[in-house]
Amino acid sequence: MPIPCAARLFALVSAVALSWACGGPPPAAPAATAPVSATPRFDVVLQGGRVVDGTGAPWFVADVGIQGDRIMALGDLAAAQAAARVDVSGLVVAPGFIDLLGQSEFNVLVDNRVASKITQGITTEITGEGVSIAPVNDRMIAARKASYDFFKVPQDFRTLDEYFARLSAKRSAVNLGTFVGSGGLRDYVVGQDDRPATADEIAKMQALVAQAMAEGALGVSSSLQYIPNRFSTTDELVALAKTAAASRGIYITHQRSEGNKVFDSVQEVLTIAEQADIPAEIWHLKTAYKANWGKMPEVLTRLEAARAKGLRVSANIYPYDRASNGLDACLPVWVREGGTDAMLKRLQDPETRARVKRDMDDPNAPYENQWYGSGGPAGVRTSRLILPCRMT
Repeated sequence: MPIPCAARLFALVSAVALSWACGGPPPAAPAATAPVSATPRFDVVLQGGRVVDGTGAPWFVADVGIQGDRIMALGDLAAAQAAARVDVSGLVVAPGFIDLLGQSEFNVLVDNRVASKITQGITTEITGEGVSIAPVNDRMIAARKASYDFFKVPQDFRTLDEYFARLSAKRSAVNLGTFVGSGGLRDYVVGQDDRPATADEIAKMQALVAQAMAEGALGVSSSLQYIPNRFSTTDELVALAKTAAASRGIYITHQRSEGNKVFDSVQEVLTIAEQADIPAEIWHLKTAYKANWGKMPEVLTRLEAARAKGLRVSANIYPYDRASNGLDACLPVWVREGGTDAMLKRLQDPETRARVKRDMDDPNAPYENQWYGSGGPAGVRTSRLILPCRMT
């Protein structure tokens, strides 16, 4: 079954979540849900559950008949034959949830059970936020080698096509779709330096987008607070989005600012949507940090005005007030330019470290100051998880 566009995915998840929360007396089941023979046979019947179908309709009590990996019938299946019956009275039976911003593309190669997703009812994950697992070149493979070696995962793919073949062989417990990340494309072609891409480099990135779209990417993504995607210009992103649009993809973004410059950032999304003639989606829309909390009504007004004008723009949110990131995201952009080795070399200099500290405490620093916005050390918690052994 083809995966619909990101906006539709979010609408589906929202509908399921809202329906799940509804209370009140149980509505009647639909009069006709599927053709059922006089003596149907199923592998499994889920009996008497509250069915939430994901359309936004109220839940209803019904049996669910499953044969193989297909739902074959909904309704009163008391007379049907079944190899197994499971009484789910009082429980909710719903389609698998879709994680619109998962990041398990590597983890699923380590442990194909993906227990952290399945146990939440997530059966489909969409990934590729700014940087996707492919395409990669020799330099990018070398940069990731330590993680692949630690978890004993062979780096035997370079393209999305080759990655999907590897994923199919691994037999993941969840479905997985991905965008092609413009940050990864910039790393592939330009590297991690802070400079505009040349016309030739943009053409090479467009060729990589076209190849990724042909290999199953859902569109092109950006994550514009991070290196090297931070160095992408709006014109560069428009060019990549145009290529994705030619294959009916969308543009989806972790926008350039969720804090002090959120209005400018939203305008950039609207500009890309208009100039590339492409549907655009904003991941986890928010106004970050306490000083900006009152700006959300204006953000929503601007998005609504753009939609009224005919632009195909939408957004999604998450329902919690925490974020997870690499600790280096607290550092100024100029320190991180060029990658980890360049950053560590700079930080060895005492004067550079003193400048870093001043920038981190500056509420008007010209970057997304996650350290300051989190309230300094009181708002930052560090953690790391290392698996004791490789799961099989």
